Amino acid sequence: MRNKLYLSLALFTLFIFMVSTTVSAATSISSSTNSVVEVNDLVELEAALQEELAKKPQEITILYTAKGPTNSTSYLQGVKDTIHEAQSGLAEELFWNMKSFTYSMKGSIGKLKITLHPEYLTTLEQDQYVDEEVDRILSEIITAKMTPFEKELAIHDFVVSHTSYEDVGEIGHTAYSALYNKKAVCQGYAILTNLLLNKAGITSHLIVGYINDDVEQPHMWNEVNIEDNWYMLDTVFNDSTSNPSMDYYNVTSKALKGMKHTWEESDYPVAETEYK
Repeated sequence: MRNKLYLSLALFTLFIFMVSTTVSAATSISSSTNSVVEVNDLVELEAALQEELAKKPQEITILYTAKGPTNSTSYLQGVKDTIHEAQSGLAEELFWNMKSFTYSMKGSIGKLKITLHPEYLTTLEQDQYVDEEVDRILSEIITAKMTPFEKELAIHDFVVSHTSYEDVGEIGHTAYSALYNKKAVCQGYAILTNLLLNKAGITSHLIVGYINDDVEQPHMWNEVNIEDNWYMLDTVFNDSTSNPSMDYYNVTSKALKGMKHTWEESDYPVAETEYK
């Protein structure tokens, strides 16, 4: 499993993961209603959490009725570990859309009430805007006759030409800002690129790492799979000058490392094919 929680703390410093003994107040920008769910085991707990988090409620209440283990320390640790696993296993875009996540637990074995307060970078309405814009953009820049490489290039060129790198606050970490404000930081670029590529039928995922071999300079980019080969793609670095370049377009892992990108290589496929 990728160590996303550790890396997210570096990439987005407002990301909080903490366990509280009392319910923590959180100001959510979500517009959905609160959720109440009853589950009987850890498998159900993980599935319910992931399902409810995708709805972006202001509060989630889980009534956990499992009877074991009978040791209270083991019982609570199993719940905590499952909450951690549920969050880490969210879809990439949803995971990186979480601004904060706090929870509290009250009760006893077989009668545990778990109250969670997730907070997100965007609202459901903003997410809908992104979905609609992604569909619109693809309908304008992609045709059925294009090869996967041609589709990727069209998406790359759109992101680079329609987005400017600018720190506009926490919203700048989202695809919404990249589309609506046309301004974003690396996370916004990478997530928008990810959404467009995957919706166009091209496998892409997010890579979190650093630049200049410096953990104080966190960065995010994409890795793309076309014709069973992986390629590294960094749209924000290709947009780093007034004349966009292709230096970070479909490069190998080795080449990207040579350009001072670092990441936990064992967490991702190796991009080893030269793009021509």
